Amino acid sequence: MKNLEYIFLVGSIALTGADRIDLLWGHGFFRLTPFLVFASLVVLIRLLRMGLRGRFKVAIRPPFRRQIPFLVLLALFLFLAFTSTIFGLDPQRGLVALFGLVLVSVLGYCVSARILADPAPEKVVVRSVTFALIVWLIFCIGGYIAWTHGATRLQEEASSSIGSMFAPTATLFWIPRLSGFCLDANRAGFILVMYLALLDQFVTPTRYTRFLRFSIGFFILLAVSRSAMLCWLAYCLFSKAFWKRLTTRRAVLRVATLALVCLLVGLVYRQKIADLAELWQLSDIVSDRLSSDPGSTAVSHIQLIQRGFDTWTTSTRTVVAGIGYQGASRVLGDFFQDNKYANFHDVYVTVLAELGGPAFLLFIILLGYPMIGRKGAAAFVAAIVIFNVFLQSYLEPIFWVALALVWSFEQKGRKVRNLGSEGIATS
Repeated sequence: MKNLEYIFLVGSIALTGADRIDLLWGHGFFRLTPFLVFASLVVLIRLLRMGLRGRFKVAIRPPFRRQIPFLVLLALFLFLAFTSTIFGLDPQRGLVALFGLVLVSVLGYCVSARILADPAPEKVVVRSVTFALIVWLIFCIGGYIAWTHGATRLQEEASSSIGSMFAPTATLFWIPRLSGFCLDANRAGFILVMYLALLDQFVTPTRYTRFLRFSIGFFILLAVSRSAMLCWLAYCLFSKAFWKRLTTRRAVLRVATLALVCLLVGLVYRQKIADLAELWQLSDIVSDRLSSDPGSTAVSHIQLIQRGFDTWTTSTRTVVAGIGYQGASRVLGDFFQDNKYANFHDVYVTVLAELGGPAFLLFIILLGYPMIGRKGAAAFVAAIVIFNVFLQSYLEPIFWVALALVWSFEQKGRKVRNLGSEGIATS
């Protein structure tokens, strides 16, 4: 039974966000993803093992003790979300969706606790990431084959065949955005960056882990996602491990060589590169992202954020309690028509408009405190914060797994004094 629990743990981490895999095959009112099944089984088997041993006492070690404030803040946040939803614009739909948020966040915490409780967490992480990348590669190959046969699908569309399960959900002009086992390429990039963060935190660098990091970077590029690239960049800029590797003589030599080769290639083939860019319409892609013309991507994003602030300040009640969880679809009909997944494309604006000011403050504390109060949490939090400026990932299991883990890191400024034969930790 212990081995079975371990297998489900690895599966839950590896297949987090695998919403292309619907175990109900489109016949349910929601997508039953592998994470929901495997993580639930991990919790059930753990409770069953404790019951068979005849004791439910749990030794609270320092990492778990440091997670207690996270649990308190999370409980308060979910309570305010529940209260807001009851009095919101669409209580019935909001409560059903809120149950999903509660389930994902609680299971995410349980998975993080199980990682910390494992005698060899580095092996758990390496095996999980390895399995994830193997499945990711299979889905990327399948997605490319489906795209060559003209198969595409919408994110909300249920899988009706093997081809539709692999089919890309988005393209950038003629380039398919290969997102592995995720339906959305942006979320796929976020999940990959979190895998990279887990490797850096728990695993000692080896040749094999360097290969895993290279594979993760390659898959991020295949997703062709601006948000994922910014998330990856933010993680690297705040990661001590990245700068430590970059400042070695070998890394400096490699970067300088690569830059020199790119410069020479650019000078020699500049005309061909310009013709190729014109053929691929790269200027149109960039202008659509940065243009201030009505209807462009950048302007639409700004308009959604402005609508979110306007919605929040509608009345005193909305300032305090918002419009209710998942109430954005009621006020964004002119943007997304009848799409029930409509949102403000910014998690901070979404929380503010849907759940109100108090819930927003709790959410900011959940995100912000580890960055200033926990050692080694800056890169994790920076990646999460930057990604959620443009999208929202708080329905992703890996979001809560990562957030719960950073709360378990050691406190900054904590020292150990040796008094006699015993070491006493003092702050």
